[in-house]
Amino acid sequence: MKNNPPNILVIRSVTTEIKRVEEFVKAIFNFHNMPEKCFNPTFLCISEATTNSIVHGNKEDHRKTVELNIDCKSHLIQVRITDEGEGFDVEKVPDPTLEDNLLKETGRGLHIINSIAQNVEYNDKGNSLSFEIYL
Repeated sequence: MKNNPPNILVIRSVTTEIKRVEEFVKAIFNFHNMPEKCFNPTFLCISEATTNSIVHGNKEDHRKTVELNIDCKSHLIQVRITDEGEGFDVEKVPDPTLEDNLLKETGRGLHIINSIAQNVEYNDKGNSLSFEIYL
């Protein structure tokens, strides 16, 4: 009998930790026999949100952590990513699809997450993002 992998991963706020995030998500996918074709879009959302938490939320302060919580139901993955940062107002992030913002390097991650995931929500402080991906 396979052991259920942990559904919570806490990482340090350095971008090299994204490799651990990928291994964590792969273990969950393998354990739950999730469709392989769903891995890339799911991991894309998770890695974008995690990178935002590391870079923008925790300002790459390696003393701060990012917590990922992934719960799998049949045909559904629920994700919550929380950092120790000050939070942000999602309404103030420029829309990367507007012509004035096309060449800017920020705001694309949230756009990707909103394009792929459902029920995207932020806590009041703006330092925790949750979303669902239907498989």
